[in-house]
Amino acid sequence: MAPQNVYRRITRGMPLLLLAGTMAMAATIVADTEKSTLALAQFDFQDTSGEVQDQSAEHAARLRSLNETLHDGLAGNPEITLVGLECEGERCTHRTPGLAVLTRQAKTAGARYLLVGEVHKVSTLIGRVRLAVLDLNDNNKFACEQLLSYRGDSDEAWQRMAQYTLRHIEESCIPPG
Repeated sequence: MAPQNVYRRITRGMPLLLLAGTMAMAATIVADTEKSTLALAQFDFQDTSGEVQDQSAEHAARLRSLNETLHDGLAGNPEITLVGLECEGERCTHRTPGLAVLTRQAKTAGARYLLVGEVHKVSTLIGRVRLAVLDLNDNNKFACEQLLSYRGDSDEAWQRMAQYTLRHIEESCIPPG
């Protein structure tokens, strides 16, 4: 084959190669900029410490603060799109209205993942945070399940725990979009 014919064949195929390369680059850019879509249920609270003093008002306020810290932190994360859950009533946890309702609501809202959790006051000084991120596109399997512990039962201890829990979720539990 003459060199001119080879050159013509190559130049005819260039637009197609250029188009294919551009499409591949665009797909990579879109994949890199996709965010994880996450629905956040409120965390629940359980107290099995057996303390005689009623601390329900303090714990309710601390739990509200924890839920606000998690919501505000995750909503401000540029790698996450936080979607809302439409729970009736005041509670929106894995217990009330329940995990089945939350997963349906999260899927309807367009979430890929659902974050649920609970704070458990074990004793006067020891607490645990159990959290799970469910992959709604994979039959609600755990994308992450963690048990974190904290010390103290004061506003300051809960705020430190909330910040640590938020960092842990962001660094270890949110799969890329």
